[in-house]
Amino acid sequence: MEIINGLIDLIKIAPRYLFSLGVAAGFLLWADKGVLENLGVQDFVSNNKFFLGLTFVLTSALFVVDLFVQGLNRARNMWLLRGYKRSIVDRLNTLTEDEKQILRFYIANNTRANSLKIDDGVVQGLANAQIIYRSASMGDLLRGWAFNISDFAWEYLNKNPHLLMGKTNTYRNDRDSYSWDRI
Repeated sequence: MEIINGLIDLIKIAPRYLFSLGVAAGFLLWADKGVLENLGVQDFVSNNKFFLGLTFVLTSALFVVDLFVQGLNRARNMWLLRGYKRSIVDRLNTLTEDEKQILRFYIANNTRANSLKIDDGVVQGLANAQIIYRSASMGDLLRGWAFNISDFAWEYLNKNPHLLMGKTNTYRNDRDSYSWDRI
């Protein structure tokens, strides 16, 4: 049971340590006898070749598996990002006039922040599509909540401003729609 626990602990070691351990074991296995004698480890190596070889094989295998898993994770993340971008592009190409008015504010004012009503269905639709997102945890029901535009949507709309052309040329900011603070 202790051997199994030891192996599990070995698997949990960070890959950089596994790599270092494997390099050290490989060096001790294949170094010239004169070098090993100068280091004073010749007797240790000759008495423990099996364990050094086992260490080298296990750490090498674990390191290769870790590289493979990292590659799979990177490929998966790229695939997810590609799907995310594709869904944003599809959504930006099918905006309603109300959605265009909200997004025009960002582009017309060259800002990434806007104050919008959190209980508005159009705002929540853009947020659910990950085009905009609530950027502050506090807000005001009268003046709105802070919503920022996502980086990808910002870049895409700046490159394709024709997507915001519609029936009107107005934009929407809910902070200015109430005049309670002017009374």
